Amino acid sequence: MENVLDALALYGYLNLEDRIEFELDGVIEKEIAPAYCNENFELCISCMDYTSLKVTDTEKSIVTFVSELLKKLKKNTLPDVASVCVFPRFTSLVKECLVGTPIKTTVVGACFPAAQTFLDVKLAECKAAIAAGADEVDVVISVGDVLECNYEKVYKELVAIREACAGVVLKVILETGELKTIESVFNASLISAYAGADFVKTSTGKVPVNATPETVYVICEALRQFHAQTGKMVGIKVAGGITKIQNAIRYLTIVKHILGEQWLTPAYFRIGTSQLLEDVLKEMKTVKING
Repeated sequence: MENVLDALALYGYLNLEDRIEFELDGVIEKEIAPAYCNENFELCISCMDYTSLKVTDTEKSIVTFVSELLKKLKKNTLPDVASVCVFPRFTSLVKECLVGTPIKTTVVGACFPAAQTFLDVKLAECKAAIAAGADEVDVVISVGDVLECNYEKVYKELVAIREACAGVVLKVILETGELKTIESVFNASLISAYAGADFVKTSTGKVPVNATPETVYVICEALRQFHAQTGKMVGIKVAGGITKIQNAIRYLTIVKHILGEQWLTPAYFRIGTSQLLEDVLKEMKTVKING
């Protein structure tokens, strides 16, 4: 693409605020109740990027983290999660722990979560993670440059990262809680899509405000318009503070409402979480007893 600004001119986000308020409080709210069922609970599990991104993570704690996940899935006869997400230095360790399963190894790259370093360093970290066996890489967009509308700069950096991550799934994190406005979230979503992102992700989980229904709606609308313009499907990943199945089902419902049923697979919908699985298990048992 010659000029990202020319591409952005093809899209519209005006009047989106009124639509969001009307649909989230009305139409989508009514669609959540029938979506609250075991079938969708299992779908949420299969779309999970099961995550440990603690400053206290060690090789021992990560092995335990993955081992307990696999035991839980087997014991409760649950579908496999989509991936396990960790810091880059644990890539080969997680890959080894997941041998014999279809679960992918995801790493956060490009100097997560602030991404405030040299582009060469970002590219080197992504390449090193992929060399160590990463199947998927989550990177943070240059948030400050998005806020200053330096869209060409943001686009070129993401294109360079996309090239460094050739052959693996790339998820671009917008850090929506810091972007704040509909315009910033909408444009950042489109820039990520045009740069070749496989997924647009809401948040790092490391700032005060992470995924919200409003920002997920905006990302979905941008990806819907992108699909209409280009024919390309780009996935969405919600992350940050998603500990309850009620929240996960709300996001799933928003995605289905705006983007359609075809997005509701691990290929196009992900949930980044470290604690959601426990709540899903508890709710599945409750629904089974009451059902």
